Amino acid sequence: MSPTPRDGHHPGPPRFLQVGQRIVDPVFVDADHGFDRDNLAPTIAGEPEHDPENYAGDAFSWSIVARPAGSEATVQYAPTPHDDRDRYDHGLDNTVEFEPDAPGTYVLELDAPDGTHELTVRAFGGDESDTAPADGIGAAGQADGGGPPRIELDGWYDGATDEFVVESNPELASDSHAVDADLAVEYLPHDASGLDAGDITVEGTTARVPTAALDGPTSLYGAPFDGRRVGVRDEIVLDPDSETVSLPNRPPDWLDDAVVYEIFTRSFAGEPGGTTFETLIDRVGYLDDLGVDVVWLTPVVPAWSPTVETAPGGPHGYSTADYFDVAPDLGTLADFEAFVEACHDRDIRVCFDLVANHCGWTHPFFQDTVAELGPEPEDPYQFPAIESWDLSSEYFDWFDRQLGASRHDAAPAQTGFFGVRFQPNLNHGNVALREHLLAAVEFWAERVDGFRCDIAWGVPHSFWSEVRERVRAIDSEFLLLDEAIPRTPAFAASEFDCHFDTTGFTETAHAVARGERPPSDLLDAVEARDRDGFPRYTRLLNATENHDEARLAHEAAVGHREEPAAVARAAAAAAFTLPGVPMLYYGQERRITEYGERRAFPYADDPGKADDIERDPYKRAFVNWDEYPEEHLDFYRALVTLYHDSPVLGPSADLVRAAHRTERPEDVLVFGRDAGEEKRVVVVNFAADPCRVDLRPVVDTTDLFTGNDVAVARSEGAVTVEVDRLAVLDTPSLFDR
Repeated sequence: MSPTPRDGHHPGPPRFLQVGQRIVDPVFVDADHGFDRDNLAPTIAGEPEHDPENYAGDAFSWSIVARPAGSEATVQYAPTPHDDRDRYDHGLDNTVEFEPDAPGTYVLELDAPDGTHELTVRAFGGDESDTAPADGIGAAGQADGGGPPRIELDGWYDGATDEFVVESNPELASDSHAVDADLAVEYLPHDASGLDAGDITVEGTTARVPTAALDGPTSLYGAPFDGRRVGVRDEIVLDPDSETVSLPNRPPDWLDDAVVYEIFTRSFAGEPGGTTFETLIDRVGYLDDLGVDVVWLTPVVPAWSPTVETAPGGPHGYSTADYFDVAPDLGTLADFEAFVEACHDRDIRVCFDLVANHCGWTHPFFQDTVAELGPEPEDPYQFPAIESWDLSSEYFDWFDRQLGASRHDAAPAQTGFFGVRFQPNLNHGNVALREHLLAAVEFWAERVDGFRCDIAWGVPHSFWSEVRERVRAIDSEFLLLDEAIPRTPAFAASEFDCHFDTTGFTETAHAVARGERPPSDLLDAVEARDRDGFPRYTRLLNATENHDEARLAHEAAVGHREEPAAVARAAAAAAFTLPGVPMLYYGQERRITEYGERRAFPYADDPGKADDIERDPYKRAFVNWDEYPEEHLDFYRALVTLYHDSPVLGPSADLVRAAHRTERPEDVLVFGRDAGEEKRVVVVNFAADPCRVDLRPVVDTTDLFTGNDVAVARSEGAVTVEVDRLAVLDTPSLFDR
């Protein structure tokens, strides 16, 4: 059970900021306006309703009741102006934005229908030139002072003193300009608990809390500060009744042995219009044979794109028309539940694609806000202009709006995801809209094992922390996977278990596949996660492909490397052996770019138009079930088996730059994995022909992947191995060259 009361409107955990940072909810979230969003918002009291009434503009009122000396900060009622276009003010003022202007402690007060709640905001000083951008753009480790510190809370009950001891285990970033003596850890209790911050004794970076100060299970939060940068907060729950502690901000244990498999749902049957939940059930045996542990389906809810022949981008389903049902072309809700049950029978978990940033044009709530439409456009993939709005619609304020008109629509025009009109953005400043989405969250959390959260960076952090609390109350092992681009460690603060790494791992793998960067850059991409400030316990996804990116084999084909399929196998080998959670995108194991059937272009007759699959027509192609090279599929099966059988390759084992020598650094990736007693040297070859590498003579040359001895020469100072694609070798020790 969650230790935080869920029967009130308390605005959630305390916040740890730095002067120069802000809690802000911009009008647009895109390349021009930033890739992060947040606000201070009341939580939903009790169980969320499917179709709640709007909260009155005066239902929630915010103020600052305590502040550090010299501060003139105020709470700003969202929405705020942003750049050249102002955001339409719905006039509700239920959520606010905040920017501290002096270091110290702020106490914000929320007057709500259920009473008054306080929220503590701790603002650190430091050098503002080292502050991570408020909108989250850019890696944290790029600041002049290096990356932020990180912590990993742990604790126990001390019976001798009748108190809880909490260790923070702080670490400086590898590129930090600070020293260990600069490290401090600030502790704050959840403001809704009975624990007073004054009852917490801090000795160095260790906290002690007497059980007499606790009135039940209590969340305690800690955040590290190195004099320049504040790091991601962590959470520990102290239970005085059972005299135990728990760590709710941890991924489920099963994730560390899991292989994720993404399916572009309506391509998996292998033919247009062929996919149903029944056909998916028929393929569960294939997934089990492949060895995957988690199946992520692209959206299965009703949406516009699957109803249109050759829709732009294919029938992706990200234009939600109903958050509480499944699309009729796929089957019924009972059929979907049967698919989940079939997966569970094979010990495969199901991850639901949750889209909370925007919905679709056809959603009845959005349509209810439209008063008058213009004529039907000639283009079948366009929607008519909106000539006037129904301001009296109860859902009018559920959508983000700009103050003026847009190119097609009257003022106050809706904003769309990256300007796409058929995907209107949702207004997370409206508490009723948040309640509707949370009702959907609980609806699906009772049926699936995890959420992949689309455009997580376009939804306020305050919403995601509430989502986590609710899904973990339903299932303590529920998985939350974010899509945050670029990767942002803030999403690890009581929000997500696992994170996209598109701008790091995926894009680097593609550049290596094209022959534009050396394979060793993959090590840089993985090591940058630590410098960015991601806590050790959180997980990042090692994906070489997904439905929004080009197929890696296609990238290799248009690049400078020979044998694209061999390059794809090498990239997959790197994804499975480097730290992270490995992911496969359907069809890559079957060489879909050569044997699959690509989707038709919606604008084939108009060379002046293009959609997002034209650059790579196989990114959402129909999977090739009948014709495929068996040896390619066997490689992926063996790779999954190796990963499951070797905990040294899991996310928690350390990455080491192993000593080696090769004349082919543009083709060969060599690194070590250190799990303590067990250690491995991994060699991955991106070239078409076998490559030779000199390693330390203590390395065992029996390849754990193939079972073959890969040694071709020995000398007093080295052993030479020859690797076709992947070799994983046991070694008694590791050290850098």
